[in-house]
Amino acid sequence: MLQKKIVSVFILCFLIIHVANAQKVFLRIYNSNNQKFQKGYLLKTSDSGLILMRKGTESGEIKYSDVYKIRMKRSAGLTALIVGGIPAAAGTVLMARNSGWDGLAGLILFMQGLFIAPIAGGIKAVLNPRPLIIGGNHENWMIKKQLLDQKLK
Repeated sequence: MLQKKIVSVFILCFLIIHVANAQKVFLRIYNSNNQKFQKGYLLKTSDSGLILMRKGTESGEIKYSDVYKIRMKRSAGLTALIVGGIPAAAGTVLMARNSGWDGLAGLILFMQGLFIAPIAGGIKAVLNPRPLIIGGNHENWMIKKQLLDQKLK
């Protein structure tokens, strides 16, 4: 019984942290070679670029001229890992106990995690917005900056 409570508290804490971070705007910044060179939560924008927050510290200003594109959502693979991983992990813990109904419930949760993960990843891939293309262009940056500023509000 104590193990179930510990697992439940762990899952609840993980979900609370995930939901709190979901309220922030997460960005991945790519250069003209399509290489990701910066990622983090959007802190502020200016006419010359943007500043991200990563692990509690501010990045320096990232100049719009260095930015080719910006992706605003996390990848579909991470969504699949979170959505499928939680029930699979809980199921594994219950199966390890292997005592009557706990083992069966664990198997069901584990199978549910394996089934839900690819579905969630596929839905996320379809619904992911197109990247913001800046191309180092000031006019494009000013248009996309307005969109980013709306996300900050």
